[in-house]
Amino acid sequence: MIEERLVFLFAGFEPMRADAHIRRFLRGAESAAALWDRPIWIAPGPAATEGDGDLFPTLLSKLESEGSQTRAEIVFCDWGDLILAYRARPAIRRFASGLLALADFLVTGTVFRYFRVSWRYGLFYLFPLAIVAGAIALGSLCGFAVAAALGGTAGVLLGIVIGFALALAALVLADRRLHLLTAMDDWAMALDLCRGRNPAIIERMERQGAVMAALMASRPAQEIVVAAHSLGASMAVAALRSALSGNAARAGRVRILTVGSSLMKTALHPAAAPQRRAVAALVVDHRIPWTDCQSLSDPINFYKSNPATSLGLRDGRTPDVVRIHFKQMLKPETYRRIKRDFFRVHRQFVLPVERRCAYSFHMLLLGPRSVADFAATRSVDIPTPGESAVTAADGAEVRSTMPLPLSQPQKIASSPSAAAPVRAQ
Repeated sequence: MIEERLVFLFAGFEPMRADAHIRRFLRGAESAAALWDRPIWIAPGPAATEGDGDLFPTLLSKLESEGSQTRAEIVFCDWGDLILAYRARPAIRRFASGLLALADFLVTGTVFRYFRVSWRYGLFYLFPLAIVAGAIALGSLCGFAVAAALGGTAGVLLGIVIGFALALAALVLADRRLHLLTAMDDWAMALDLCRGRNPAIIERMERQGAVMAALMASRPAQEIVVAAHSLGASMAVAALRSALSGNAARAGRVRILTVGSSLMKTALHPAAAPQRRAVAALVVDHRIPWTDCQSLSDPINFYKSNPATSLGLRDGRTPDVVRIHFKQMLKPETYRRIKRDFFRVHRQFVLPVERRCAYSFHMLLLGPRSVADFAATRSVDIPTPGESAVTAADGAEVRSTMPLPLSQPQKIASSPSAAAPVRAQ
């Protein structure tokens, strides 16, 4: 039973700052506590560091569980400002840099490694290229049709104008409906992360590592969890290795939790040798317990990969891979509504569940069960002192063969500030 936990949370690639992630986490935490009938107190805490509090804001929580209490400090390791800097560029530059990044991943053979490790992610790589190709094809066909119908120089010029306009309109529509430019920013930033050519990214990971090292040394937490979603896993691995360098003793309390990870997106690139060395340090040198949650429903995670063995690491402590099913976590109507929106499905890893099941991102970070035990004992209900574990398969909702005492429904006790927006400073 964990009574004191320190969490470093790395969000995925989304163009928003930590204050928005905090508001989302607050809603999810209160929803999870209500679902499991557990009173919770959760509110924004003081910044983890002085001078750059907007980069490391915190939440403090207390979750009651049948005579015990779990206190957690969640430190949000923000890198949303870096993402927004990519988004702030002119649209033509965002589009061009994304195409160049996609070309780099192809020429270096990284795409073929995607298909070897997780073919579904290989198809996700093709997604923006398919949109661009479809827009060009649409414009070309219409332009040729106009030119053939009108004939002459005027018809050709008009066909070119109409074809270009239609292709551009299709790309604009794809951006609004399918977030094309955000996907291009994602690939451009991922390439910069692989090649180490954006000093702001390198500086941020070093700063995150320094803050993590300082808090690890000053907090008496029983369990230190480094949790990351999507491309945040690439940032988290580098920062954690930096935090543990020179002080291996800190690794004893550390646990890694990656959900919907895109670590392989960068680590499989030939230029990402520092990232592969970071993974090796964590699993071989420090032997840190690592749980990687994946879902077949999500095409943006590397389903059936392993953070270590997919990179050729066979020694050390092999990360545990847990496969979860969103369909069994959500109400049928919710799953039907989101299942074709793969960006929304990808975010489900860090959103609240609607049915009691083994996987709940918020309960893993706020509840009494050790994150390291989750892969081996996937319990549906929150354990209480002396209670037997109940196992479940891959996030499925199950019933215990022996009754587990649950408290009567109680109103969630939150501080008044918990629901208030947290503004970036």
